[in-house]
Amino acid sequence: MMSNVFDERVEFAVQNLWVIPNVEKSREARRMLEEAAGEGDGDACFFLARCCFGESFVDPRFGFEDDDEKGERWLEKGLERGSAVTMFGAMRVGGFKPGKGTFVYPPYSSLREIWDQVEKKAMAGQVFCKYMIANAYFYGDVIQFMGMDSNAVSLANVVDFQNRAISLYEGIIASGSVLGISNLINIITSGDYGMPKNEKRARELRHIGASRGVASFERMEGRDLEEAGNIQEAAEMYERAMEHNDADACYRLGRLYSYNGKLPLDLKKAIECFSRGIELSEDVTGCCNRLGEIYFYGGQDIEPDYNRAVELFLRVRADNSWSSDMLGTCYLKGWGIQQDYGAARKEFEVKPSSCLCSLGLGEIYAYGRGVKRDIKKAMEYWNRFPDHPRVIEYKSHFKKTLFGWSEV
Repeated sequence: MMSNVFDERVEFAVQNLWVIPNVEKSREARRMLEEAAGEGDGDACFFLARCCFGESFVDPRFGFEDDDEKGERWLEKGLERGSAVTMFGAMRVGGFKPGKGTFVYPPYSSLREIWDQVEKKAMAGQVFCKYMIANAYFYGDVIQFMGMDSNAVSLANVVDFQNRAISLYEGIIASGSVLGISNLINIITSGDYGMPKNEKRARELRHIGASRGVASFERMEGRDLEEAGNIQEAAEMYERAMEHNDADACYRLGRLYSYNGKLPLDLKKAIECFSRGIELSEDVTGCCNRLGEIYFYGGQDIEPDYNRAVELFLRVRADNSWSSDMLGTCYLKGWGIQQDYGAARKEFEVKPSSCLCSLGLGEIYAYGRGVKRDIKKAMEYWNRFPDHPRVIEYKSHFKKTLFGWSEV
C-alpha cells in the first residue's frame, strides 16, 4: 500500500522500483520520476539519482544505465530544491560532494531538522523513508543526525541503534517489501556489538527475498540448498538468479556443470553460464578462470582453444593466480602465446606442488629450458605424480646410471 507523503508519481515510482520491484512497471515508473523532476520536484530528483548509481541502488533487472555523473547532477538538483529526502540520502552516496560543501540546504538549518522530516514521512507510512531511518540506525549515521559526540557513544547506545534497525526492517519486510533484508541478515549473523545470532531467521529471510524474485537472495537461497546437498534445487535457484542478471549466480551455476562439478558434466552449459557472468559484471575473476579452464582442456565436442584460454587467464591474472598452472603450461609450450620459459617457470612456482606445475617444472629442469639442466631435480618434481601418463612418458626418456641421470 502506497503512502501519500510524496507526489503521486513519485509514490508510484518508489513503490515499483524499490518497495516491491516490478520489472513490467519500471520504465513507466522512471518516466514518472522524470516528469515530476521536470516540474521541480526535489524528491523525484533523489530517486532519479538512485536509478543512475547501479545495482547497489536499484534492481539490475530494470536495465537502467549506470551514469554516476548524471546521478550526482540529480542529487545536486534535489538539494537545491530543498528535498529533505535528498539531503538525507545523499550523505550515503560514496564520493558525492555537494556544491555548497554541506548536505544541509534551505529550508533546513540542521541535520536534526532533516532527520525529523524524513522520520515524519516514515511515521506516515512511507516504506522507503522507514528504510532510510533504519539504515541510519544500522550504519550509525543517527549519531551525526542527532549531533551526538561520537566519542561518548557507548556500546549500549550502539546496541539500541541495532535493535531499532531490526524493528524497522522487520516491519518493512512484513509489509511485503524486500528493502533492508541484507542489512537485517548482517545484524543477526555477524555477532557485531554482541548482538545475538539467529541463523534460522537469516535462512528464512534469504528464502523470503528469493520468493520475491530478488536475484541476490535467489543466489543465497541456492547456496543454502547447495550446502545442504540439494544440488538440483540449488541449480534451479541459481538459474532463476542468472535470469535476473546476478553475475555470482552465473559463476556458481557454471561450476556445478564444469569439471569436478556436483552435476553431470555439461561444458556447453558451463560456457553459457561463465560467459553470461562476464557480460554482467566487472568482477569476472571466477568466470574468466573457469571459462579459460574449459578452453584449455576442452571435452564434449569442445576443442581446446589456447588463444581464448590465455586471453581469459591474462585478463584476471594480475589479481588472481588460480590459473598459474595452465597459463604456465601455455608459456612453456607456446600455446596461444609466445613461448617464454622464464614466464612459464614463474607461473609454475606459484604452486609447485600441483600436478601441472610439477610436470612443467620437471620438463624445464630435465631439458634445461631457460635454466641449468638438472635431471635429478626434474625427477623430484615428476615423482610427485608417478602414475601420471605424461610422467611415465617423460621418464621413459631417461635412465639412472652410476654417474647420475642421463637422457636415453
